[in-house]
Amino acid sequence: MGDEKTMASVDQILPLFLLSGHPEQKGRSILHFVKDDYNKELGITLIDAKNDAEAIEAFLREYRESPETLRSYAKEIERLLLWCIHVVKVNIASLRRNHMIAYLDFLREPLPISKWCGTCVSRFKGDGSVNPEWRPFVKGLGSTSIKKAIKIIDSFFNYLVQTHYLIGNPLAVDRRRKKRNQEKPRIVDRYLELDEIHAVLEGLDEYPIKDAIHSFQVIRARYIILLLFYTGLRVSEASQHTMGDFLQREQNWFLRVIGKGKKYREIPIPDALLKALSEFRMANNLPSPQPHFKEKTPLIPTQNLKNTITARRINQILKWAFNLGAIRLEKEHPRKASKCRSGSAHWLRHSYVTYLLDSGAPLKVAQENAGHSDIGTTMLYRHVAQEDRHAATRHLTLNRDL
Repeated sequence: MGDEKTMASVDQILPLFLLSGHPEQKGRSILHFVKDDYNKELGITLIDAKNDAEAIEAFLREYRESPETLRSYAKEIERLLLWCIHVVKVNIASLRRNHMIAYLDFLREPLPISKWCGTCVSRFKGDGSVNPEWRPFVKGLGSTSIKKAIKIIDSFFNYLVQTHYLIGNPLAVDRRRKKRNQEKPRIVDRYLELDEIHAVLEGLDEYPIKDAIHSFQVIRARYIILLLFYTGLRVSEASQHTMGDFLQREQNWFLRVIGKGKKYREIPIPDALLKALSEFRMANNLPSPQPHFKEKTPLIPTQNLKNTITARRINQILKWAFNLGAIRLEKEHPRKASKCRSGSAHWLRHSYVTYLLDSGAPLKVAQENAGHSDIGTTMLYRHVAQEDRHAATRHLTLNRDL
């Protein structure tokens, strides 16, 4: 911890967390400054935390078993802390309701842009020093990202209240208002259609191969797209499993997954994915077309076939591949091109459920394959039935000659 003078001298936005996957290392470089602690609970807390940094560490440690959740929560709490440090100069225990309203506005437009926003780069250089190009934001957040950020921060404050570190949650007013308001209808429209996926695959097929590294990158990108489309895996699930999680029962293949909330499921593997899996393995000189029993090769490996790649890296690969598809679609289908450029790994999960239902699979099958805890979530994907309603309605006209 530093003092108020140290705090005032901080101008450049520097990362506070290592984001190394070890929650005990998060928060150690947080500087303490204005200390009115008006919201600090007096008495014994349920966590061993004498200050905000230790309280944050305790909260993040609760998610040590879920690396992707831990990373998401740490990112949003870090952004809030940086805003506290560089803008309003108060600590967590001093945040009031008016601060949170101002923070919502800041998330929409982090100013000055040059100080808060930049391209997506690593927070540290190879030698361990801070990367001066790193920024907390790429750009201001949209409404969906803001809702996610506020949900995380709300959970953080609730935890501090329930453990008696804080007296109250400065976001609680928002939460009560949302309960009174009717929720907006949820519509799943962030998915890639079949022709868009084919455009991406064709873009990969035509990508110029310069060397073995380029060849591997193209082959792996194609495999990732087919893996996610034919299984509906969450990107965090794809980065945490191995080839040994494929299992054969009689003549049928399944992918055994430990998913969200540590829930177990087995995803039936269609023949098209088995073919893609075999092609990927043979192209990379793995010992057999199908995985061995309890094989340790990561489900999505690096080029050495021993290390797994992160969920973030999977999305980066897909962004690159989707852009190749967008280039192919740009001239004749500009809207579809813009969709491809907006896509992510999760869009392929949405495509999986959409086309699984479209192929005639019962809702219950789609729910179990996707790992939805609530069948109501699966029902959101029945937008494919809109085609039948459109076909039945499209000939409505005022023309008397028909």
